[in-house]
Amino acid sequence: MDQKNKKQIIIFGAVIALLIVIIAVVFIVASLPQKGENGGNAPFDLALTFGDDPRTQKNFSWFTKAECEAVVEYYISDAEPGSAFDQSRAASSIGFTDAFETNCPKEGEENSASGKLEQVTLYRHGVYVDGLEPGATYLYRVGDGKNWSASHTFTTAPEGTLADTGGFSFIIVADTQGFVKSDYEFWAAAFRKASEQCEAPAFMVHLGDFTENQDNALLWESYFTLASGLADLTTVPVAGNKDDEVFLDYFLLGTQGGVTGLNGYYSFDYMNVHFSVLNTGDGSKDLSKSQIKWLTKDLSSDSARGAAHRIVLIHKAPYSDRNHADDSEITEIRAQLLPLFEEYGVDVVLEGHDHYYFRSEPATGGGLVKVDYSTSVKTIDGEEVTAFKLSGEDGENGSGVFYFMPGASGVKQHNKGFRDMPEILTAVSELMSGPTFCICDVEENGIYFRTYCVDRYRNAVALVEGWGIEK
Repeated sequence: MDQKNKKQIIIFGAVIALLIVIIAVVFIVASLPQKGENGGNAPFDLALTFGDDPRTQKNFSWFTKAECEAVVEYYISDAEPGSAFDQSRAASSIGFTDAFETNCPKEGEENSASGKLEQVTLYRHGVYVDGLEPGATYLYRVGDGKNWSASHTFTTAPEGTLADTGGFSFIIVADTQGFVKSDYEFWAAAFRKASEQCEAPAFMVHLGDFTENQDNALLWESYFTLASGLADLTTVPVAGNKDDEVFLDYFLLGTQGGVTGLNGYYSFDYMNVHFSVLNTGDGSKDLSKSQIKWLTKDLSSDSARGAAHRIVLIHKAPYSDRNHADDSEITEIRAQLLPLFEEYGVDVVLEGHDHYYFRSEPATGGGLVKVDYSTSVKTIDGEEVTAFKLSGEDGENGSGVFYFMPGASGVKQHNKGFRDMPEILTAVSELMSGPTFCICDVEENGIYFRTYCVDRYRNAVALVEGWGIEK
C-alpha cells in the first residue's frame, strides 16, 4: 500500500471515530435532566403546613432545580399515599415561584463536614389552598402541570370541640440537625418510630433547628427525604437559631395576601386547643417589641381565653437548667415571657435548643413559686402516665405553667453540665443517649405526653417518661 492510500485510511478512520464520539455525546446529553423537563422540574423538599384555619386551609411549598409553574392538585379520597392519582376528580390551585440562592457541597463531599459549598440557584414554589372540607382526607400531588410528585395525603382539622370528637394526638420533635447527609439517618429513625407509635397524628410539631447549616441545601434535602412519609403529615414549624434566616423559605405560613406568620411567629386553633408559636430569632437578643405585643394580643384573644388548653411552642428555652439556661439572651427572654404565660393561663410551654430531656414543676410567680398538685396514674396505649392536677383555692384548678423539653430528635446530643439555678424549679432533667420524640394525646380534660428515646442500631425505643396535665 502506497503512502497516499495509508494517509486516506487514517483520515477516514479519524472521521469515523469523531462521528462515534459526537453521537455518544448527543445521547449522553439527551439523557441528562434538562431545564423544562422532569429532571429539573421534579419537586423535592415538600413541606405541608396549616393556613390560618386548619379546618379549611392548607399550604404547600417545595423546590425544583428548574424554573417552572407551581400547581397543586387534590381531591377527597381514602386512598393510601402513593396510590394512582385520578386527575379527573381533582381540583387544582396555582401558586408562585421564586428564585432561591443557596449552596450545596461539591460532588463527592456530601458526607464531609469540612467540604466546600458551591452556590446554586433553586426555585421555591408555594401554593395556598382554601375552601377545603373540614375533617376530610385528601389525596394530592404537586408539580408544574405536567411533571408531578408522587401522590400524598393530608387531613384537615374536624369541626367541633374535644368533647365532640374525643380528642387528637400529635408528634413533637426538635433539633433534628446534622452536619452531613448521613447524620440524618438518626432523625429518620426517630421519625419512623414516632410514626409507628402514633398511627394517625393530626400533625407534627418541630421545635426548631432543622439543620446545622441553614445555607446547605443538601442538609435540608436530607431532612425532608430520609424521613419517609413526611409529605403526608402537616408540620407545625418553629424557627430555630440554626434556621431562622431561611425558615420562611422552607415553610409557607399564613394565607395568600395575609400578614400571619410573616415574621415567623403565628398562632392557630386545632379544635378548641390554642397554639401560640414564637420566633426567638426575631430580635437582637430578647424578643422584639412587636412580637411581645402580638403575643399579648394573641393570648388575650377570645379563642385563647375560651380554649380548653393553651400551648406555647418556642425554640430557645426560656426555662431550663443546663447548657444555655444562664445565657444572657435566655435570661432576658425569661423575664419577658414568664409573666405573660402566667397571666394568660398557658398550660405548657414546649421548648427546644438544649438537646436534653427536661420537665419543670408547675410554676408561677415569675417561675419562682411551685404550685401544689395531686397526682394520679393514667394508662395510654399500654404506657403508664403520671397526671398532675394543680390545686387552687376551694378545690378549683390552680394556675401554673409547665415547661417541657422532650430532647433532640437528631444525632446531636449535648453533654455539658447542669446549672445550679435555684430560680428554675426542676422536676426531671436527664441527658439522652439517642434521638427522642414525643407523642402528645389531647383530651377534653387533659394533655398527656409520652417521650421515647430511640436506639436505631437495635431498632427499639424506650419510654423516658409519661406525664400529663389533668383538669
